[in-house]
Amino acid sequence: MKRHLIFTGLLGLSLTGCVKDLDTPTVGEGDTTLPIQLYNEISQIPTTRVNDEGFCNGDGVGVYVVNYENGTAGTLRLEGNQADNVRYVYDEPNGKWTPDEAVYFRDKHTHVDLIGYYPYSTPTSVEAYPFEVAKDQSTDAANGLLGGYEASDFLWGKTVDVAPTTQRINIKFQHRMAGALVSLSEGTGFAEGEFAQLEKAVLVTNTIRKATIDLATGEITPSGDVPTTGIVPYKKGGEFRAVVVPQTVAASTPLFSITVDGTPYVFRKTEPFAYTGGKLHKFTIEISKKSESGLEFKLLGESITAWETDNISHDATAREYIIIDCPEAGTLKECIAAAGKDYTKVKNLKVTGTIDARDFYMMRDEMTALQSINLKEVEIAAYRGIDSNYVSFNANEIPDNVFANKSTLIRFVFPENITKIGGSAFSQTNLSGSLVIPNGVTEIGTWAFSNCPFGGTLTLPRSLKIIRDNAFSGIDCIGPLDIPNTVTHIYASAFGGCSGFTGQLKLPDGLHFLGPCAFEGCSGFTGSLTIPSQIKRIETSCFNNCSGLNGTLSLPKGLTEIENYAFARCSFRGTLNLPENLLIIGLGAFGYNQFSGELKLPQSLPVIKDRAFEDNPRLTGIVEFPEEIVSIAPGVFLNCSQLQGVVIPKNVEAIREGAFENCFQLNSITCKAQNPPQLSATAFAGVAKDNFTVEVPEEAVASYSTAPEWKEFRRFAAHRDFSISRNLFRALNASHSKTLVMRAPSGEAWSVESKPDWVTVEPMNGVGKVEVTVTVAEQPKGAGNRTGEVVFLLDGKDYRSRTTIEQYDYQYGDGDVLTAQRATKGAGVDLVFMGDCFDAKDIAEGKYLDAMNEAIGYFFAVEPYKTYRDYFNVYTIFGLSPDSGVGDVNTIREAKFGSAYALGGITPDESVCFEYACKAPTVTQDKIGRTLVTLIENTEDYGGITYMWGDGSAIACCPMSRDVYPYDFRGLVQHEAGGHGFGKLGDEYIYHNAFIQTCPCLCCPHVKEFNDNKSRGWFENLSLTGNMYDVPWSHFIFDPQYSNLVDIYEGGYMHMRGVFRSEPNSCMNNNVPYFSAISREAIVKRMKEYAGESYSFEEFKAHDVLDASTAGAETRSMSSALEFAASNKQQNPVYMGDKPKFNKSK
Repeated sequence: MKRHLIFTGLLGLSLTGCVKDLDTPTVGEGDTTLPIQLYNEISQIPTTRVNDEGFCNGDGVGVYVVNYENGTAGTLRLEGNQADNVRYVYDEPNGKWTPDEAVYFRDKHTHVDLIGYYPYSTPTSVEAYPFEVAKDQSTDAANGLLGGYEASDFLWGKTVDVAPTTQRINIKFQHRMAGALVSLSEGTGFAEGEFAQLEKAVLVTNTIRKATIDLATGEITPSGDVPTTGIVPYKKGGEFRAVVVPQTVAASTPLFSITVDGTPYVFRKTEPFAYTGGKLHKFTIEISKKSESGLEFKLLGESITAWETDNISHDATAREYIIIDCPEAGTLKECIAAAGKDYTKVKNLKVTGTIDARDFYMMRDEMTALQSINLKEVEIAAYRGIDSNYVSFNANEIPDNVFANKSTLIRFVFPENITKIGGSAFSQTNLSGSLVIPNGVTEIGTWAFSNCPFGGTLTLPRSLKIIRDNAFSGIDCIGPLDIPNTVTHIYASAFGGCSGFTGQLKLPDGLHFLGPCAFEGCSGFTGSLTIPSQIKRIETSCFNNCSGLNGTLSLPKGLTEIENYAFARCSFRGTLNLPENLLIIGLGAFGYNQFSGELKLPQSLPVIKDRAFEDNPRLTGIVEFPEEIVSIAPGVFLNCSQLQGVVIPKNVEAIREGAFENCFQLNSITCKAQNPPQLSATAFAGVAKDNFTVEVPEEAVASYSTAPEWKEFRRFAAHRDFSISRNLFRALNASHSKTLVMRAPSGEAWSVESKPDWVTVEPMNGVGKVEVTVTVAEQPKGAGNRTGEVVFLLDGKDYRSRTTIEQYDYQYGDGDVLTAQRATKGAGVDLVFMGDCFDAKDIAEGKYLDAMNEAIGYFFAVEPYKTYRDYFNVYTIFGLSPDSGVGDVNTIREAKFGSAYALGGITPDESVCFEYACKAPTVTQDKIGRTLVTLIENTEDYGGITYMWGDGSAIACCPMSRDVYPYDFRGLVQHEAGGHGFGKLGDEYIYHNAFIQTCPCLCCPHVKEFNDNKSRGWFENLSLTGNMYDVPWSHFIFDPQYSNLVDIYEGGYMHMRGVFRSEPNSCMNNNVPYFSAISREAIVKRMKEYAGESYSFEEFKAHDVLDASTAGAETRSMSSALEFAASNKQQNPVYMGDKPKFNKSK
């Protein structure tokens, strides 16, 4: 059935003239160079179909075009419009809509309104078009007629103020009738299978079936009396669904008459019940068997939700199907002949009854014209072959090779109860559209759908366990790929070459096996990748050339083998954390990525093959090879241009060609081998060999100095652990001290050989390991930058360690406060913006202040903050960090506010953050609960998090992400700071296709956490009920200012089911620059409270700016949203307790 249906119009050149006669709709004279042409099919989400778009060949919609006059919208009339009830007919073979006659704009200047409705008819009135829902809605569509349910569903849409220059025209059709859904569920007391065998019937009673419709507005008015007979719903499984005219049924009047196994039950409400247009009214009735009293009926649940896809439409070109009932398996050919049809000429076939493998192969081999097959109502029987032509096949399975290479096949509707799809079942066919595998399928065979052109999305069932070799290799599907958590095995090349998939790839938590090349060439996936904990081995080329994967890579602790090219030619960023028990890193396994920071190789790792880390130009720091390594493989760090040092263990015998070639920044080599390893002439090609000292065992210095290729290095020295804990110390103008650790061999003396005169070192000498305090003297502002070096010398040895000192001249220093704006309305609401992981150089070069100003601009660039900006005090407070950039597990960096990437996201030091926030003129410890602290993180990696306290305090951590829109820096500031931090809003995105009430995952919060946040007055944008009268935004649903946008949409708080949000998309869903209406209200309420003013809904409406044009259409889904290029470091808000901790109060 159609849910939200969209026609897309395209303006183009046409020389077709207008032809009128008495039997066709009228079209006004117009400019024939400006046709109004509807061409796109209507899409919906099916459950067991391939390419069932909801309309079939010959379907018609009626369209009126109404001209504007002098800039004012015209009035819809029965006749005399620019176009009067022109029928657009769906041309299924070509996927477009064709009007009965061409429709044009009047001229190049006149705007129009377009009004459409379905199903097409010949209205005698546009003010009161008569319509009646069917009494029997259980009938199917067949033989050129609509089914009863489908014929009752009236759709209406209107697009206003369309200019002739508009390139795309959308008419958004919506359901105007109401929907009723009664679900009968099994309770207690039944034997296994007994409930399913019971006869069940539902009747919708006491509703008016006739109505009049105002085609100008889509408003429906019930007309006539309530008939004595009820509506027979469409039945599917245990669900009964009917279309009802919007109306109110009096209190205590029976709504449904339900009969189960001859036992009647009447359902009624004690209060008046309103059927609301465009809404689905759901009722779940549980039936239990009581030995003493028979059947017992109990209302389990009731809700009102948005209209859901029902899959009761034409079953794809149903009116053109030849419908054949096959009562006995193996007789389909005879049944077609008995119906008087030539099976060699049948194009569209619908089968009911029972078939087996013989019938499948007959369709493949003998029905040479067959294009569309509908087996929805078919049972597949087992077949045990008795000759060489057929092998044995099980019941409820699609046989192997059933349609392999059948190039005529373009559409297929699956039986609803199948459990397996056999090998090569649809390989090399021309199946097109979206592929939805029915629930119940547990295994998809080898090559099952390989190289099918599809062109739509792929939906896998929640029952699926095994995906065999090449099952989907080379298919042309698009959009996200959601692999159910039930899947345990994905075999070789299962999705190889599927470059059309987009969004984030989330592998099932229970996955046991990933075959070679499983996702090779899936270049459309973006974001981060987490390998499930039960995977022990990453097979060859498993993710090779997944070039869009540009987040972080998380590997499980139990992983032992990473085979050749496993992650080659991806675009992973961030730190690569290798499991401690890893035994093999294969050929080119991590080549051509963007990993950054230091790489820690597991010290028990014995095998690192050729080019394992080739072309990772962002790797830095010092790489220490494991003790078990005996040969450094060719090209292992080739072109890792930012690598700074390498430690070669004592057992290494050879360093092969190109091992560190073009590692231009390499400035430290320590080789612990007593005998110089055989060194290839190209091993260190491109490394400046006279810029640093190579450290080797003391007794081997002479050997290295004369060894082939080693002798090209100019300096060798004995390797000792003589180092200073910081080799770079940066400061601003103010005097600044730092305590460092001098590490020297036990019992050996050292001293400061040289230092700048503006630097003091205490002590100046020592023995062994000693703490050293380095102090940079204050210098006046305007004096300019200065740099120097403290050189530590190991006494009696030509061995030195250095710390570079840089002092930068800048007008502001650590702890300085800048007032960006003062509130001019209310008592003033405090916002504090600070930066972490910015060192003196970053600050002096303006990066710190630029980042703060950019963040403040983003915060106020979205409504309602834009409109209410004058209520805020905004401050920037400088924080000087010792290091630049955010640290992580492998890369330790000191930060003013303690920020570092940990398992749960960025983790700052709350006490230091709040201590500095209280430096702002209007912020005190007592007011910190009404102050938002936004911490801007000096990293381009995606990943934000907000820490929240019960008193209202919040720290929103916002990295300066450079990911694609909407996961950029702007998106993080608006989502984390504006949404979580100030608005106290909940996340609306979806990661799990599961009910929140029963989801077993450990990665997300669930009902308890949700309710805890609700009890604090937070999460106004989410609800655990789908009843439109109980959700926090119910007042928006029925308000004309918002009713076209605000509704009830299932999915949010990381879960697809059991959580409801108010609009399709918002900043809390997908980081887009748009907050939903209920979110805007929650923000304004909180702002008014903090500012000391009262809140009024009418005042809110008067000032509210409603612009959803930036919201987009996509929901961040299980595979995340399309174009999701984030690193998956963004985390749910963290509740920290009642009140934050302070170092001191103000």
